[in-house]
Amino acid sequence: MEFANPSMDSVILSEESIPRRTLRRRFTTNKGSSLRFKPASVSAMTARHRTTSEDNLKKKAYKQAFLQSATRGQGEREARVRELKKRALAITSTGKTPATSRQRLVMQMVYDEITPYPDEAWVSQLGVIINREYHQVKNWFSNQRQKDARDSRQHTPQPTASASLEASLCKIICDGRDLRLRTAALDSCRAEDWSDTFFDEVVMIYNFRLLAKHSQEEAIAALVECEPDMAIPS
Repeated sequence: MEFANPSMDSVILSEESIPRRTLRRRFTTNKGSSLRFKPASVSAMTARHRTTSEDNLKKKAYKQAFLQSATRGQGEREARVRELKKRALAITSTGKTPATSRQRLVMQMVYDEITPYPDEAWVSQLGVIINREYHQVKNWFSNQRQKDARDSRQHTPQPTASASLEASLCKIICDGRDLRLRTAALDSCRAEDWSDTFFDEVVMIYNFRLLAKHSQEEAIAALVECEPDMAIPS
């Protein structure tokens, strides 16, 4: 039996002649309906929702714990500062009697190398260490700033003394509050490492060295008084 030989145009179908929906892969459900995308299972959706809820609960718990820790730390610091200030205020005031040489040297070191603006906590710590009443320490720093301002105006007759002092300081955050430190303090210690504890250590070490030097000088003076011909060690 002979069949008619169809033409090539009738056999080869162009891509345009095929509906695009027939070119996409379809997924057939049990009921025979075709879908373009395979739906996620109910169990997978439930597990994903459970995981997201658990993550949100964990983040909320971490945030609450952080805030509670920060609040507790701030409360402990404020209680410590109140106790320090109470001790500094309890020191017997010497009235208008000038500070001793050692007290003045310690305060001058803090002023020149750390900050001319110690806050309530640092003034209290300083007063306890050098055994000088709180307001006397605070007034010494205030008077020293005024003295430096007058000296600056004499050399440079412009009302920019306090402004130049402010410009020479660097603002940092120390134990949760703002402080202004000299660049020399930040050269020897990073800003994030400054704390009430570190300040306390720096002042105590400097004060101890002055006490040791003073004791040595007194011992040498006593030996010289007893034996005038004795050679003084260098």
